[in-house]
Amino acid sequence: MAEYQRNQAADQTSEDQTIRNDPHRCPDQTSGRMLPSELRKPRSNRAKSKEHKRLNTHKLVLQYIVPCMNTYGLCIVDHFLGDRIGERVVQEVKRIHQSGNMQDGQLVSQKLNKSKAIRGDKIAWVDGTESGCQNISYLLTRMDKLITCADGKLDKFKIRGRHKHAMDSQLESLALEQVVPALLDQGFFYVDHFLGDIAGHMVLGQVKRMHYCGLLNDGQLARRSNGVCRRSIRGDKITWVNGTERGTEAVNFLLTLIDKLISLCVGQLGKSIRARSKAMVACYPGNGAGYVKHVDNPNADGRCVTCIYYLNKNWNAKEHGGMLRIFPEGKSYVADIEPLFDRLLLFWSDRRNPHEVQPSYATRYAITVWYFDSEERAEAKRKFRDLTANTQEGSSS
Repeated sequence: MAEYQRNQAADQTSEDQTIRNDPHRCPDQTSGRMLPSELRKPRSNRAKSKEHKRLNTHKLVLQYIVPCMNTYGLCIVDHFLGDRIGERVVQEVKRIHQSGNMQDGQLVSQKLNKSKAIRGDKIAWVDGTESGCQNISYLLTRMDKLITCADGKLDKFKIRGRHKHAMDSQLESLALEQVVPALLDQGFFYVDHFLGDIAGHMVLGQVKRMHYCGLLNDGQLARRSNGVCRRSIRGDKITWVNGTERGTEAVNFLLTLIDKLISLCVGQLGKSIRARSKAMVACYPGNGAGYVKHVDNPNADGRCVTCIYYLNKNWNAKEHGGMLRIFPEGKSYVADIEPLFDRLLLFWSDRRNPHEVQPSYATRYAITVWYFDSEERAEAKRKFRDLTANTQEGSSS
């Protein structure tokens, strides 16, 4: 029995030595024996004491990750972020779960009817730029840094990026399959659940803070109408933001997503869109205020696509009013758009889409941006410069 055990130990030593000497040998070539010690005792990234910092990324990659990956095809690192940041990531993931934004994981092949018998998880896709995902973003950054450092050292692979984010794929599908056809055919389009509850609530919270802090002012008319009360034409209060101001991080995320959506549409719309306005944050205070029928861009000022994001929870149009009514040019119908929470509306800004905001009897929030056709915008600026120059010459003569 003792002799048998000695022989077994010798065999194991020989096997381990063979694995170390042959970096291309696969883990399953260990004939079912115990995992190598490097994998049985994962590398800990926890600082050993206050005086010793965690192993830096470069050393972690070169001394552990690359050798393990090339030898065994996997590696394990414990205490990767540390307890404090790791717990924050856990809380962010729990909030995503509790919000109901996770959906059943899908199989690559949709031909199988009983997918839950194969895959039973629920998932949500994030890229770390969403509101409430700051620590997930940090985790992804740390992962990216490790892989970048390891690039060129992991077998024969050349790594130039992560998988395409699901949201990018969804935006591309939304743009090309729904937004573009609808704009070209009907002149307008809206989509619900654009950001999701978590990010949508963050945007709403930031807009409410702007309102409560008194940052919104009476919306102005493009032209003054003598003898007509401004509020009888337009009753909203507004402010302009670009998303870089403090307290507008969620608004910035919204704008980034709309920018991505529009950029995916540009090549199919016959427009040269390279810029947009700042975001107009608007509030109709619920006293019956509205905005009479008008056209956003009646005089070719460059605005070609209007995008409005609505922020109104539990909105009931029959009780609260506030409907946006579009009168599509040359059509025998009108389109009534309820200003529902997390709804994004897009329409042509020119005379093809006169529209009105019907009286609102509850506080109504929205964020609007206009995308410019670069050629029309440049021509409008040229005309304005010429007009200004002629006016100055006339006044001096």
